[in-house]
Amino acid sequence: MYSTEMGELAHKEQIKEGYCRSNKNNAARQILSYYGRKHALGMRLQTIEALSNAENVFVMGNGGMEAPASSWSAPRRVLKGRIMEHIGTLTELCRALNIDYSNMIEEMQRFIRQTIADDQRLPSDRTELGSLSIEQFTHLEIPVSDFQEGDVFQIHRARCTGTKAFRNSDPRNDWIWVQAGGEESYGDLRGRVVARLLALFQIRNVLSGAGDVHRLVLVHILDPVGAGRFHSRSGHIRVSKRPNGRDMRIVGIGGVIRQVHVITSGERQWIVNHRIDLRTFNEIY
Repeated sequence: MYSTEMGELAHKEQIKEGYCRSNKNNAARQILSYYGRKHALGMRLQTIEALSNAENVFVMGNGGMEAPASSWSAPRRVLKGRIMEHIGTLTELCRALNIDYSNMIEEMQRFIRQTIADDQRLPSDRTELGSLSIEQFTHLEIPVSDFQEGDVFQIHRARCTGTKAFRNSDPRNDWIWVQAGGEESYGDLRGRVVARLLALFQIRNVLSGAGDVHRLVLVHILDPVGAGRFHSRSGHIRVSKRPNGRDMRIVGIGGVIRQVHVITSGERQWIVNHRIDLRTFNEIY
């Protein structure tokens, strides 16, 4: 139930690559030197790129500065691992996940009400929603900006197999950060909440002329304990199940920020691990 991909990736970049490029004599010192040189070269390349962009800035007529449009853009979140078994409607998706259909429709309608663009909204009618085409996926690729390198991204692969086994073992449904409010909410979490994946799916609005596709995530939301503040001694943040039980939520894949590592602490509580990860995230975003 816990993902080790982030730690394995850091171990590969910080230790293994330096060791492979060393002569295996006093390898620890060579590993540190390699990583330091790699970081220094990366910062140098960013400086050169920034200076190059600054030379292309031109002066506007009103005395302001404007830079030419850049073709660079951040990687997009991508759904992958399409489940080939036939899950064609919301009813079949609920049956596969053992979820009450009424709760799913209620959450879909709540998500639709929060959608800003009227011309791209899904139909709010229960019958029309139930007739739309559904495709289910097993993992979501999330680009996460690297610390101090804004144009470098690490890819977090959040897995979600629902009730199905993952690699001949137990089902795997990862924990993620979801943006659920403004920066003033949830204390040190700055509007983010911890959630566990239940389903990754896309729904096609065949009733509209454009046939818009909405890529959505079904999650269980956890509430922060202590107003979302860091614990003074441990430096961790505790989260717990919602007392009213209404913890199911549907969000667009754009609301998924990154993976998170949590540790079980009792029957209804979890500890958000890696305080440094949260503070680093605050500095980046």
